[in-house]
Amino acid sequence: MLTALFDSRRKLGWAGSNLNQAVKALNSGADTPQLEATAATVRRAADAVHAAATSILERRQAA
Repeated sequence: MLTALFDSRRKLGWAGSNLNQAVKALNSGADTPQLEATAATVRRAADAVHAAATSILERRQAA
């Protein structure tokens, strides 16, 4: 389970990097029609990973 969470965290890092590139393009005048939807999707994924990690830590502390 922890391996999957670390893998998800790594992939979220990549997604964040890609979002930074999209914002840079947007600031340069490029059209980024999917940026808002993509950012929302990445945010939901990050929230899910955070919730899973929190749940694991709480169960470990209760044990």
